[in-house]
Parts: sequence; C-alpha cells; structure tokens
Amino acid sequence: MKKKNRPIEHPDLPKHLEERDLAIFDDYSHVEMAKILTIEKPINAEHARFQEVHFKGVNFDAAQLRFSSFVDVIFENCDLSNVNLTNTQMNHVEFRNCKLVGTDFDCAELRDVQMIDCQAPYTLFNVANMQDVAFSDCLLKSANFIESEFFNVQFGSSTIDDVQFTGTSLRDVDLSECELRQIHIQKEDIQGAIVSADQAISLIELFGVTVKG
Repeated sequence: MKKKNRPIEHPDLPKHLEERDLAIFDDYSHVEMAKILTIEKPINAEHARFQEVHFKGVNFDAAQLRFSSFVDVIFENCDLSNVNLTNTQMNHVEFRNCKLVGTDFDCAELRDVQMIDCQAPYTLFNVANMQDVAFSDCLLKSANFIESEFFNVQFGSSTIDDVQFTGTSLRDVDLSECELRQIHIQKEDIQGAIVSADQAISLIELFGVTVKG
C-alpha cells in the first residue's frame, strides 16, 4: 500500500506587507514582515535572518547567504541562480516560478519547503536534511542529492534528468509521476522507491538486467 505523505505546510505571512528595497545588508542582519522588490547591491552575508518576507521579482545576483535562516518566506518570480545557500535553515518556504540554476543548498536543513514551477538545473542538495519537501513541475537536470536525508520528499510531475542520488535512500519516495530520464544511484538506495511500470524497466536495465518483451 502506498504510504500517504503529510501535506506540506505553506508559509504564514500577513496579508499586507510593507514594500521596501534591500539596501545595506551585513552579517547577522534581520529582515522581518516585508515585501522585497529589489536588491540594490549583491549580498554577501552570513547568519542573516528572514522572517515573514515575500521576495517578488528579485534578482539575487549570485548572492552569498551561508548559515542564514528563512522562516515563512516566499520567493516569487525570482532569480536565485548560483546563490550560495549552504548550511541554511528553511522552514515554511516556497519558491514559485523561480530560476534556480546552480543554486547551492548543500548541508541545508529544509522543513516544509515547496518548489513550484521552478527551473532548477545543476542545483546542489548534497548532505542536505530534507523533511516535508515538495518539487512540483520543476526541471531538475544534472541536480545533485548526494548523501542527503529524505523524509517525505515529493517530486510530483517534475523532470528528473541526469540527477545524482548516490548515498541517498529513496525508500518511500514516489517517482511514478515524474518524467524520469536518467538517474545515478546505487542499487541499495533505490530499494523501496515507488515507480511506474515503465520506469521499473528502465531502472532494471540501469543495473545491467535485460528485459525481454
């Protein structure tokens, strides 16, 4: 029987947020209850805190935000390509129609995080701890999930192409609705994954077994 996953919880933001630009931003800066439309200069900060923030149409210009925290945050139509988010903590965060080319989530802790209609090739989630995370209609091409921990991670109908899962268990992960083109994974890590019949044939062949029709 297919295990029923807990629904991902959404960010909880006030209906009305003050619009502002993000100007001066240093280590340990704190942004709260704001709608950010532009960033005046590239960000290079650690241990920053964002709470109840809506980023809309923002180009992060390869920002550096290591060891930062995001709680009840929405990124909408943003470009976070090549942004460094290593060792961050995210809780109740949504990425909506965002560009995430090469975005680095290595060693991050993600809780109740959704990525919806995002272009996310070359994203890095290595050694990440991911609990209640959903990818919905995302392009995950050449993404890396090496030695990550998954707890209720959902891929929906996303495209998985040339994705690395080495050292990451996909037990109870439902891939059946994905466009599964190519994955790199060890045999023991694919055990317990949920796949469609067509996907099962491809995965069997991945490990050197020929299926005769």
